[in-house]
Amino acid sequence: MMASGKPLSDREKAFIKENMREKFPSVLARHLAMHYSADNNGSRSTRTVQEYIRKLEREAEKKAKAAAPARASG
Repeated sequence: MMASGKPLSDREKAFIKENMREKFPSVLARHLAMHYSADNNGSRSTRTVQEYIRKLEREAEKKAKAAAPARASG
């Protein structure tokens, strides 16, 4: 999941989760590089952000399926 080689920090993950619906991954990556440079050595790739967003979306889908009531067939 780390295209840039350095794992996302908890602060970066929280930022992505809060903003993933409002900003493109490339914009999020730039913000992470600027605001969390101590966590990522001043660089965060768009691909890393995209992959983390996909992971969050998969987890949300799994939760939604688990929470959906089972339907009787027939």
